[in-house]
Amino acid sequence: MILTDHEVKTCLVYVLTPILQKYSIEIKEAHLAIHDVIELNAIVAYQDRIIDLATTFTIGYKDHKLCFDNMKGKVEYLFLQLNVVSVLQQLIHDDHFVVHNNSCYYKIDLPIQELTIEDEHLCISLKE
Repeated sequence: MILTDHEVKTCLVYVLTPILQKYSIEIKEAHLAIHDVIELNAIVAYQDRIIDLATTFTIGYKDHKLCFDNMKGKVEYLFLQLNVVSVLQQLIHDDHFVVHNNSCYYKIDLPIQELTIEDEHLCISLKE
């Protein structure tokens, strides 16, 4: 299966919404582009605050985990600019969402064999 950037954005928002809602985080608006990495720019609501998020990452799936690797980026709130991985580590404390180094792992059982980025599309190999 081959997904465009719009389809990937729709899938990510759908998959991540339950964990984000648990911590009063809501994606208000998001723009996603696929190159050799995924670029995500979003306006996020956290409690009563509006935060700008800009990040890049690679994506994969292994051991029943959706892997967001090589995350780089920032979260902006008022005049503050914070590292996106540090912010996620501070906000989300859940057994299903683990932050380690510059990666985030979301434990979720999906029928996926492999995720790869090819020709600015996300290619998904499904389990048989």
